[in-house]
Amino acid sequence: MATVSDAHDWRGEVIQALKAQRWQEAVDLAKERVTANPAEAQAWVFLGEALEHMGERAGAWRCYDRGWMLDPQAAWAPAVEARFQDVRGKTGPEWVEALLTVPRVRVVGAILAKNEADNIKRCVEALLPAVDAVFVADTGSTDGTQEIARQAGATVIEVPWEDDFGKARSSLDDHLGTEGWVLWVDADEFLRADDVHVPRTVAGLYDQFDPPMLLRFVQVNHLGNIVDPNYDTTRMFPLGKGLTWRGRIHEQVTGVNGPMRIQRGAVRIRVDHWGYERAVMEQRDKFSRNIRLLRAWTQDEPENAAAWGFLGRDLFISGAVEEAVNALYQAERLGQRDRNYARLPEVRAVLCEALVRLKRLEEARVVAERTTQDAPDFPTGWYWKGHIALLQANEAMQTAITASRRVRELAPRYRGLVSVNPDIPQFLAPVTEADALKMAGQWEAALALYEQASRVKPDHPGVRQQIATLTERARKIASRYPESSAH
Repeated sequence: MATVSDAHDWRGEVIQALKAQRWQEAVDLAKERVTANPAEAQAWVFLGEALEHMGERAGAWRCYDRGWMLDPQAAWAPAVEARFQDVRGKTGPEWVEALLTVPRVRVVGAILAKNEADNIKRCVEALLPAVDAVFVADTGSTDGTQEIARQAGATVIEVPWEDDFGKARSSLDDHLGTEGWVLWVDADEFLRADDVHVPRTVAGLYDQFDPPMLLRFVQVNHLGNIVDPNYDTTRMFPLGKGLTWRGRIHEQVTGVNGPMRIQRGAVRIRVDHWGYERAVMEQRDKFSRNIRLLRAWTQDEPENAAAWGFLGRDLFISGAVEEAVNALYQAERLGQRDRNYARLPEVRAVLCEALVRLKRLEEARVVAERTTQDAPDFPTGWYWKGHIALLQANEAMQTAITASRRVRELAPRYRGLVSVNPDIPQFLAPVTEADALKMAGQWEAALALYEQASRVKPDHPGVRQQIATLTERARKIASRYPESSAH
């Protein structure tokens, strides 16, 4: 049987086998890899691809599903899911099912709630099939939430509310036990039925990892007609490993005794969420509540980068942009010296957006430059670097246009001691303005100025070339849209 010689070249070997249509060899290589590392998403995908080419569709889908489970942002997943609708729910060959088998590990669900009578039943019932028990930490409901949760099958624990979401969640620690894993959801988050098998599967896969693994799930936010998946929310972690919640709001999982060695991953546990719709936020006054708690957090822990980062982000969302910039700069300063702070790229991205909003483009450019230097694999940093460069270029072009027009306005009435080269107002300034207009996409105005300059210097090769280029571009565009050009 073909073997994967080491961790560095196994992908290349499988890819080579797939390209050569040596399907069984690809199966053997991928099978060996998932046996050695069953949490390797790409190995499962390769195995599914090879099985699909061999006609084993049920087994292929089972492998694809496992790969997608371990890589929830996989771009290939929607097309594959649609292609395998006919075999979903079916089992694959015995050896595939054996590979997919994971140790049985206890998983409990946990929900933080207050006055969620409209949501709690649906939330509990969606979560129950995925876990062994559901616990609700209730912080003082007065609308029947507790009784509805009990009737739905949850154990309700009343916990004190001290203006601190981290304390409220950690109040449940002693009730959850020390064996297995916990999956936390909010009362307005509803686990998708397609993913009820995922929590137990990933708990079995990651249970023996050392350092312990913290898992992010997929919060599918519904904002009007927009569906916006968020992949940065840590909600699942092993019990009995010294982990708990900290933070008055936007709380984070951390060590009971402070920062500790951990690993982080993401899994396809999708929950639908409508709580970020602006109407819901305003109805519950979440904006002011969040900012109030974040201000208190920064007072409690003035050297905490996370507190300042979240405060800056929420101030920006609420419209307090100037104040947001100050908080975000503070978060950046603290985050640069805190090796455990992982959200520095996000802080800088929000800071770029806030500075752009305030038209402080040079500051924004410097922040974007730091982002791409320190986090070169963060796509959003590169977006802001490019976008800010474009905005600055546009500013420069507008300056060029304004200055060139000022030349032509001043020249006829200038009577100063120092003489002016007549080429500047008659030829050079119109050409400069035309160049800027062309770069700004105002081709018709640019062409008119080039033609004006050409009348001053008919044989100037550069101007003649610009006229020919713009005319040809216009002709090509018109030929692509003949109906619109006819009008």
